[in-house]
Amino acid sequence: MKNNSKITDINNLNYVLKRNGYYWSDIISKSNSEEVFISIHKIKSGSKAPDHVHKNEEIIFVLNGSITLKIKNKIIELNQNQIYNIPANTTHSIQNKSNQTSKVMIIFGTNDPFSNTIYQ
Repeated sequence: MKNNSKITDINNLNYVLKRNGYYWSDIISKSNSEEVFISIHKIKSGSKAPDHVHKNEEIIFVLNGSITLKIKNKIIELNQNQIYNIPANTTHSIQNKSNQTSKVMIIFGTNDPFSNTIYQ
């Protein structure tokens, strides 16, 4: 069983720019887990992840700031300390409409959730 456990301080992460104003840092992934994926995303004001679909459920936990989720055609506002479970195979997007950078934790029950992600 693969388990490269370590203590991670989420205030001292190295972030990678994934798209304009959208950064993330993988904490637990296929490199150190057989079953789960956890990353921290920093989303600058006005930035977003476009409509996409994962084969697995996605849990989004807002650590600070706020984000707007679009789940199919439903708009959901999430604020600090709120959590939302996006069902598998559901079109969704994430956007930061606030005036400050938001930070969210993304959790999947698979260690490689983006290998089958479909962007629309």
